[in-house]
Amino acid sequence: MKIEKRLLINSIEMKTSDENWVLELSAGGRGILTVEDKEQAIAVGQNIHYQLGSNGTLKPWFTGYITKATPNNIGFTRIVVRELCFLLSSSRPLSLQHATVKSILDKLSKDTGLSFTYNDNADYFNTPVANFTSNGSGYQVLENIGRAFRIPDFVWYQQADGMIFIGSHADSNYHNKPILIPQELIQKQKGGNSVTLPLFPSIRPAVEVNGQRITKQEIKDDELTLFWSTGKQDSSDKQKIKQLFPELAAGFHLPKLGQVMAVTDSANSGDINTAFRPRYAADVQLLNENGEPEITVPVYKSVMLPIGFGGSEQGQFHAPNEGSIVELAFANGRADQPFIRTVLGLGWTLPNIEVGELLLQQREEVQERTDTVGNQWKTTDQEQHDHAFLKTQTADVNTINSGQQTQIVKQHSTESITGQKVIESLGAIDVLAGDNLVLGALGNMQMASAGELVQVVGKLRDVVIGLNDKLTVMGNRVLTIEKNDTIVINGQQTITISKDQLIQAKNINMKGDIITLNGGAGVITCESICPFTGKPHVDGSTTVFAGK
Repeated sequence: MKIEKRLLINSIEMKTSDENWVLELSAGGRGILTVEDKEQAIAVGQNIHYQLGSNGTLKPWFTGYITKATPNNIGFTRIVVRELCFLLSSSRPLSLQHATVKSILDKLSKDTGLSFTYNDNADYFNTPVANFTSNGSGYQVLENIGRAFRIPDFVWYQQADGMIFIGSHADSNYHNKPILIPQELIQKQKGGNSVTLPLFPSIRPAVEVNGQRITKQEIKDDELTLFWSTGKQDSSDKQKIKQLFPELAAGFHLPKLGQVMAVTDSANSGDINTAFRPRYAADVQLLNENGEPEITVPVYKSVMLPIGFGGSEQGQFHAPNEGSIVELAFANGRADQPFIRTVLGLGWTLPNIEVGELLLQQREEVQERTDTVGNQWKTTDQEQHDHAFLKTQTADVNTINSGQQTQIVKQHSTESITGQKVIESLGAIDVLAGDNLVLGALGNMQMASAGELVQVVGKLRDVVIGLNDKLTVMGNRVLTIEKNDTIVINGQQTITISKDQLIQAKNINMKGDIITLNGGAGVITCESICPFTGKPHVDGSTTVFAGK
């Protein structure tokens, strides 16, 4: 069977003298051709269409553009061509939240002008992921789609018409369409993963040939070489790298996620934290890249937890709860030196937190919060203790609101107030002193009581008044003196009584140069019984005048 070929450059048919083609699964195809170009009309960027067929029926086989053109002196130009998907080989940074396969492909299509085809009824197609980011080439974006969306048997390739298929092989045009090549057509075999045979236009990467999925094909003139992956071993270069760097083979150079199964130990003051017994540690189950338990890997025992900063009996400690997701790392890429770098909040409910706030919370009732403007709250529904050798509090306004307050001062207590101090109590106020009690004021001092005022003095009462003393009693006054009463007045004493004055005494002794009763207009009676004669007797004073 004679294979017919046709090359169109910018829709103009041209002849070739030499052809080399390479098509790959999950990569862009390419070709190196020698084209007759007497007019030297070929230029970089021109579109090419390559068709194959037989018996006069030609179908598209390669759609791309020229990336390099080198003319010679004999009317030929050597060109390098690539499939349209080669546009994805350049950097295509991408960051989408709640992305789907469709939204990612729509973004690539908008940026490159490429067209994608897919099975939009597949479960994975419209299932979103939390975040999809890429900082590499478009090829890496497509590969990451397969991993991020867990697409089974993921493949992508450019079709002969220039559209790019992406998805599961089960959704491709080649699924369950195997091709069987008779053994007599196979020209040679090499390495158990390639065969050479005559050119078959219907064979492309992703097609199953003799039970093997083709991953690469090379065409030189009319000879076709097919390659497939055995899936048994890596390439020789990859094997050498894994031998030289075993941490790369195990993936220890990458951060891993794990799930806390148990907090294994507790520490007392003075306990030493060692690799043999890390007293602040947890058992961790390794997770795969899809967040599922890596059941082939046993639970890592007593993996050290981070403490924030280090020193003897120093650090920030809070062991994660069982089920917490943590980031695992391996010191020096060694399997025997795992440690927990970070504790993540995946799967847990979160507290109220705004952008710009700072929150340290054990639970809703126990937290320390700083809001966006700098206000701070410290809350607990249990006891709170502060211990310090010296504690200083400075505030423009200090307000204490408590249900009950007890203050114990083991030594002196000094309170200095620049302004006024007001103490209001709806109940009683008791001021007790085991020693002296001194009250002083540079201004006035007032004492007011709606009830009784009771003063009890155990010893001497000494009152010194710098000026006058004024006492107003709205009711009766009762003064009881168990012993002597002495009043010394250096000036004059005036007693005004609206009614009677009664004085009862065993003896009344009044001394004065002159004693005047009722201004001298009254009557004094000095009648008595003489103790010697037994008869009435009058004994008046010569210095007391009752009248004239």
